[in-house]
Amino acid sequence: SLTRGDGGQNLIGDEQGVELGLIRTQELLSARRIDEADQFFSRACDFGFSKTADETFRIWGHDKILSDVVWIIRKFQPDVIITRFPGDARAGHGQHWASALLANEAFKAAADPAVFPEQFQYGVHPWQAKRILWNTFQFGSTNTTSEDQYKMDVGVYNNLLGKSYGEIASESRSQHKSQGFGIPRQRGQAYEYFLTTGGDAPKNDLLDGVSATWERVEGSNDIQNKINKIIAEYSFEHPENSVDALVKLYQSIQQLPDGYWRNKKLAEVQQLIIACSGLFADVTSANEFAVQGDSIHVQFFVNKRNNSNISLKKIQLRSFDSLINKDLLQNQNFIFNKTFHISIDEKISQPYWLEKPLDNGGSFDVSDQQLIGKAQNDAAYSVKFTFNINGVDFIIDRPVMYKFTDPVKGEVYEPFFVIPAITGNLDEPVYVLDGKKQRNIELQLHPNDYFTEVHAQLSAGNDWEIKNGSFSGVMNKDATQIMQAAILAGSAMNAAELDVHVTASNDGVVYNQPVVEERKISYDHIPDIIYFKPLTAKLEKIAVITRGKNIGYIAGAGDKVPQALQQLGYIVTMLNENDINYEKLKRFDAVITGVRAYNVHDWLYRKYDILMRYVKNGGNMIVQYNTGNFNPTISYNIGPYPFVLSRTRVTEETAEVHVLLPDHPVLNYPNKITEKDFENWIQERSIYQAEQFDKKYMAPLGMHDANETESTGSLIIASYGKGNFVYAGLVFFRQLPAGVTGAYRLMANLIALPPKK
Repeated sequence: SLTRGDGGQNLIGDEQGVELGLIRTQELLSARRIDEADQFFSRACDFGFSKTADETFRIWGHDKILSDVVWIIRKFQPDVIITRFPGDARAGHGQHWASALLANEAFKAAADPAVFPEQFQYGVHPWQAKRILWNTFQFGSTNTTSEDQYKMDVGVYNNLLGKSYGEIASESRSQHKSQGFGIPRQRGQAYEYFLTTGGDAPKNDLLDGVSATWERVEGSNDIQNKINKIIAEYSFEHPENSVDALVKLYQSIQQLPDGYWRNKKLAEVQQLIIACSGLFADVTSANEFAVQGDSIHVQFFVNKRNNSNISLKKIQLRSFDSLINKDLLQNQNFIFNKTFHISIDEKISQPYWLEKPLDNGGSFDVSDQQLIGKAQNDAAYSVKFTFNINGVDFIIDRPVMYKFTDPVKGEVYEPFFVIPAITGNLDEPVYVLDGKKQRNIELQLHPNDYFTEVHAQLSAGNDWEIKNGSFSGVMNKDATQIMQAAILAGSAMNAAELDVHVTASNDGVVYNQPVVEERKISYDHIPDIIYFKPLTAKLEKIAVITRGKNIGYIAGAGDKVPQALQQLGYIVTMLNENDINYEKLKRFDAVITGVRAYNVHDWLYRKYDILMRYVKNGGNMIVQYNTGNFNPTISYNIGPYPFVLSRTRVTEETAEVHVLLPDHPVLNYPNKITEKDFENWIQERSIYQAEQFDKKYMAPLGMHDANETESTGSLIIASYGKGNFVYAGLVFFRQLPAGVTGAYRLMANLIALPPKK
């Protein structure tokens, strides 16, 4: 996967940007645990929908991402490469299009010693795959398959697994929950088609001309015979009977010349030895994390469940290296505990690609070549168990895990993290001031250790003033210190950054690392995620006039618009299904639906008459974007008059916005909207715009990406009775949390749309 999906939409929560990328990374790894494939990533960042490969390469940096693809090919040494998308506009997304172009370039470049030769110092060599193919598709009305292409049945049933490959694929794809990709298990014959774009075209098999046997490994003449004998003599009731032969097979493979397949098969045979001997080993902590400067308690656990000849020789964890030399008895637990001190400057568990800011906004800044391609960090702590099995030493790595018992889920393992000695958070990521009065802010400092002396200071540039922005004192472990301060905007209309500076000491040990905000993401289908972001906030001074006070908000798939509206002084009430009755709605100046609300709440359609009555009697209803899910009639049950939800979007955040109805109230009351209000937008202008809308809708804005025709469906407004209905494809859900001034002013005008008398 070239990206981690950072720029997409989120169907299960309100995480966006790098947080969504962290979720989708783990969803991909959850899928891989089902289909058992390996997962790699390049340094490319998903910056949102793009329409051309050229735009994508401008943002990513073509050569940088090509080098990543070449590196992974040289490391993984694939025999066959398959692209999911074509290398042209049929891919439907500029980043998908770019992925196919890069794959075909890398197919040749990986074999060329003159291309990215600096990679060879890290142990890789030029590698030429046998062929590269595009897996053609039939999707909607687009059919790129043909009978002259190579085709194969992917619906085959695997007797050993008890599943068809379609069932396995469906289970793995359904892990992509943030994208709403859950699908039913597929059974029965299913053909996939492939068009060769490089190398020799296959005739009978995708691996035509590729040796998939031990013949490809030099000196391995007798290996296959030994494997055949082990399989023939295998006992399902007594797998331990195969351990001796497997150990001898391991020794034979060890004698082969160093290389990719030798090392891969050594690891696989070792895993078979562990499984057949019934050997279980883990290392756990009852604590969720280790704290810089503190200590952790770790339990080592070993059990040999089958009757095999195994002894535990030693255990290594960082500087701890203990000789054990203990023969393991069958099904007898060997347990011991140890406490480890954590250095005050121990590296925290930050995803490696987030350690530095984005490189020009389009790719992650990762300078360590060996990290490129890795799906995630290695474990914070990893233990090496040395076992002697039938006279041969085997080293087994096990990560330290956080283990606990949940009364519903039972025994649960989660990743074990290293966290800072002090973390903090501000009550808002963006502070928006209208320039008329000061704004209260709250800083919370969370000490994860005891500190005898702490100094904290809030500061801001551009003539912004902080009142009561300092703290000095003692901080006790786990006792949150709350600082209440106030901020006054500078005289000019300048944005600024709010920074937090903290120094702390404990018995002469000084803690002076930058204070960060800890962010935790938890969903049942993926392991817990912790990452850290700089403890800072954006300060925006805006000139905005608001009318109306009470907002009813129906949450959708997840966004942070309600918090942004509260910044302007609106009182926001979250509404659920039972709240949608006319008596409750009529007290609101506006009712707003969150992104994809109609996609995730079937009950909204049943509330159509109530919502339209609210509008008809003078209310303002603002519907943020929804998708048609390839069923465009969905939009006939949203507004008072029909319109169609399209896939039209304006992805260039700098695209010129044309005012088509300069006298419309939305552009004049209570704020005069000008071109300046569309400056500094992020990622995109609009998505899933309205099309084929009834003539009763007014479309005040027009916009388009380069080389495209003007579209007018980013914002449509209709009077209905005394009130107003709005459909907004404009991406308020991105702009408001980012503090984009013009988006606040335009949203204030939508809320203030005047009723008919």
